[in-house]
Amino acid sequence: MPVTDWGTVKVPTSLLNIIDELAKKEGVPRHIIVSKAITLYRKLEQNKGGTKYLKGKKHSRGMWYAWKLMLSYAEMRIATKYRKCFPPTVLEKMFKQWYDTVMQIKERTKAITKEECDNVIKLTKDYIKTRKNTTLYQLNDIVRDIFYRVLGRT
Repeated sequence: MPVTDWGTVKVPTSLLNIIDELAKKEGVPRHIIVSKAITLYRKLEQNKGGTKYLKGKKHSRGMWYAWKLMLSYAEMRIATKYRKCFPPTVLEKMFKQWYDTVMQIKERTKAITKEECDNVIKLTKDYIKTRKNTTLYQLNDIVRDIFYRVLGRT
C-alpha cells in the first residue's frame, strides 16, 4: 500500500466551513471534496470549443440556438428597416437566413410546432411587405416566446 505525502493549504474560514459542510454531508474526508473540486475545475477548463478563444466555454444546444435565433432575427429586422440603403438581394438573403434558422429550431430543438413556424414566417413576410408596427409587435412577442423556450432546451 503506497504511503501518501500530506501537505497543508491555507484557506479562508468561510471556504473551510463550506468544505467541512460538504464533507460531512457526503461522509468523506476534506481532501476528497477538494479533489472533486479540482477535478471538476480541470474538466471545465478543457478545450471543448475546438478553438483557443472558446476554451472551456462549451454552451448548451439551447443557448446556441437561442443566440442564433436572435442574431438572424436582428439581421432580418435591420435589413427590413434600412432596405433603401441596401441592394434588394440583402433583404432576400437575410430573410432566407431567418427562415432557415426558424426551420432548424423547429426540426432540431422541437421548441416550436409547425403551425407556430408557419405563423412566424407569415408574420415576417407581412412585416417586410407592410412594415406595420402592429405586425412587428406580434412578431416580437412570438420570437421572444420562442427564444425563452429554446433557451430551456439542452
